[in-house]
Amino acid sequence: MKVAGHPRHWKTLELVFRDYWWPQMSRYIGQYVSTCNLCIRTKLIRQAPVGKLHPLWILDSQWNTLSVDFVIELPLSSGHDAVMTVVDSVSKQAHFIPMYTTVTVEGAARLFLHQV
Repeated sequence: MKVAGHPRHWKTLELVFRDYWWPQMSRYIGQYVSTCNLCIRTKLIRQAPVGKLHPLWILDSQWNTLSVDFVIELPLSSGHDAVMTVVDSVSKQAHFIPMYTTVTVEGAARLFLHQV
């Protein structure tokens, strides 16, 4: 089954130019060819094939890989205006530790050691 269509930009311009002409004809045909639905769907992919997929390494023990995030400038609640969240990457268990926005690095480390 043959699919009717048009050749690339310059060949289409040459074929149309044989019988027709209008201002900015090249720009119009270039836009038409680049947005042609049939061409987009049937165009060959000109990229090197991607490599093989490699599996991700599996974490085997809990609480070895953690993520820590700070949510700050919250409305006051029991005198606290920030929350430190600590999440385990394996079990997805989380600790939410109330704290103050003005806590120092040493204070955050102390909260981590005492709460987690």
